[in-house]
Amino acid sequence: MKNHHRHGNSIMLVLIIATALGAVVFAALRLVRHESSLNKRANLYHEARLASETLLQASFADLQNRFDSSVAFPKDELSPDKNPLGVPSEFITRYIGSGAKANTNLVSPSVTKYTSMDQFESEPVEIIGGPVPPGDWRFIDPNVPGNENDPLAGTMTFVRGIEILAKATVTRKGWAENTTAYTRQLLEVRDAPLFAHAIFYNLPMEIAPGPSMNIYGNVHANGDMFIQAGSDLTFHEKVTTSGDIFHGRRSESGQSTSNGSVKFTNRDGDLISMKEDNTWEQDARELHSGDWLESTANNWESIASQLFDGNLLNKSHGISQQNPVGVMEYVEDTDDSTSAQESLNYAYQLIQPTLTKTELTIPDPSVSQAAYEAAVDRNEVEKQKFAYKAGLTVSVNSAGNVSMHYFERDSDGSIKYDETGKPNKINIHPKSSFITVENFASTGSGSNETVTSGMHDKREGADLNMVNVDVGALKTILDKNDVNDWSSGGAPSDWWNGVVYVEFPEQNATSNRPDNVNPAIEGWGVKITNAKEIPNPTFAQSNGIYGTSFATNQAMYIDGHYNADGDPNTGSPTEPDSSSNFASSGAEAPSALVADAITFLSTNWDDANSTKSKDSNRVASNFTEVSAAILAGIVPSGETGSNSYSGGVENFPRFLEKWSGKTLRIRGSIVALFESEVSKERWGKGDVYDAPNRNWGFHEKLGEGYYPPGTPSTRTYRGRDYRDLNEEEYKAAVAEIKANLTSS
Repeated sequence: MKNHHRHGNSIMLVLIIATALGAVVFAALRLVRHESSLNKRANLYHEARLASETLLQASFADLQNRFDSSVAFPKDELSPDKNPLGVPSEFITRYIGSGAKANTNLVSPSVTKYTSMDQFESEPVEIIGGPVPPGDWRFIDPNVPGNENDPLAGTMTFVRGIEILAKATVTRKGWAENTTAYTRQLLEVRDAPLFAHAIFYNLPMEIAPGPSMNIYGNVHANGDMFIQAGSDLTFHEKVTTSGDIFHGRRSESGQSTSNGSVKFTNRDGDLISMKEDNTWEQDARELHSGDWLESTANNWESIASQLFDGNLLNKSHGISQQNPVGVMEYVEDTDDSTSAQESLNYAYQLIQPTLTKTELTIPDPSVSQAAYEAAVDRNEVEKQKFAYKAGLTVSVNSAGNVSMHYFERDSDGSIKYDETGKPNKINIHPKSSFITVENFASTGSGSNETVTSGMHDKREGADLNMVNVDVGALKTILDKNDVNDWSSGGAPSDWWNGVVYVEFPEQNATSNRPDNVNPAIEGWGVKITNAKEIPNPTFAQSNGIYGTSFATNQAMYIDGHYNADGDPNTGSPTEPDSSSNFASSGAEAPSALVADAITFLSTNWDDANSTKSKDSNRVASNFTEVSAAILAGIVPSGETGSNSYSGGVENFPRFLEKWSGKTLRIRGSIVALFESEVSKERWGKGDVYDAPNRNWGFHEKLGEGYYPPGTPSTRTYRGRDYRDLNEEEYKAAVAEIKANLTSS
């Protein structure tokens, strides 16, 4: 009995232990199954979230393509009854597939692009675009965290934030419920006026001043930068480029390298040398293996970040090209073995005349893809042209006859066309003219030649017929705003918008170039005279229009002081002559000068001596002052031969006088947007000019966001405020979009 009792106790003990172990194993198995379930759910959610993010990025690319080819959109542009976003076919093919070829667990939508707002939230995978807001001006503060590497930091920028919602659903065989991820992000469309920069180059930028040069204001180049100085060169604000940064010359320039001081400013205001010295941080000094810091150095990205705190950035930091709205990227002619013009000089179209409706017609791409692409480009850039924007057009034919007009426009500002497809023009005829034409004439020859009409350009080696614009006379007749001063066209308040375009015939009936460039006829120039005060009529100010911009598809010459009092004791390279509001009478107003090339003439300039030697006959006056943003072309290094220098930023304004020891003050902005197509002779020829003292700076009013009429903008994009949403938040966001689109 005793042994049986012990045997029963043993069995019970085994059963108890087995039960306990079974419970532990069961609990462990449940835990494993639970953990496995959680992992599977997490993996499914991660898959859905990645798909939703991919949809957001695809929609960003779609919108960028649309905005690159259109000036603006109405508020309801993305509504289902217009041009909504949709799930791209590439997304379906790549991320969903079908049947046995399914690539993921994503549920395929039956509708990829909604035609009604009632369909919102009906599909397992969807993308919804919100209203396009009117936008507002914002200062991109460089001191705000996150803006350190923003190329627009320190500028006033016009920003529109478009809300995008994305949804993606995944399923798994044997699971009762699907898993859905919801995401939201804003696409910021940012338009930055070209004149928000002290210097903007749409081409490779070269700068090699001999005397000391200080640059205040942001600098950007859509290409490589070649930087050096004879004495010293200091950049006091942000410098960005979509290319590389080199010390020295371009090989095509044929010029020697100088090793004067080059400094950039970090965010603390400290000046940091481009050349290794004792101000460099130890880590950066150890990383850098050369004498001059260039972007091709090892560890360049981190070195530049350490030394300059985001004030010197290039493509390694994500800096991309900033192209004018609607304008394709410039492509430089790099084949110097031929004399053909092989650059793609797209931005030049901004100064060309308007086109006819026929020229803007887009052909069938199946007939000619090249013709189709060229027509699309023409349409994209048309509304950005100064000729299209102009309120007053002065038209000059090949014989020198002048007429004036403005365009009849729709309520949205678009030009109307007549039954033949030509822009509908309203003729303007002032009773007192502010335009005169001088055909070139001279007496004598050689060193004794005296010009009696027109002028000679020594750099171009050209005798020029001149169209003279008397700005003072134009200002007088505009300020009066009296319909009785005009034989036709009505009072200035009916058509004035601050943009004056002087139009010349083009060399060909139509452009046969892939970049649609068609230069103006040669042998002419536009001279801006009597311009110490520019038009700034009070009737225009009530419509938010201040100042005047002069543009032409020809070469431009500025005779004497422009938009400035000419007193060296007032104003500075950055500050206006008067501290009063520029809307007041006699105050300095915003202005731009836009042309194929721009030459500045001192108050001593005399057309009669334009063919004679500079040393005794073309000597500049002591001080000449200009207040204007300058947009023109250059002749790039190597364009006229393997040893030809563009002249660099320091010679971007052109001259025809002996300026030695004399001063030219320019406060404004320098924009080299294209290659010159009319004034194509190289820089550096003999007996053309001696350089002035360069008293140049970035106009403080441009930095505050006051821009000249017709100012072009660059367009860039940035994703902002990414958020993961839950279902309730997503539904609330969709409801808000519906309400906003319905109220459009």
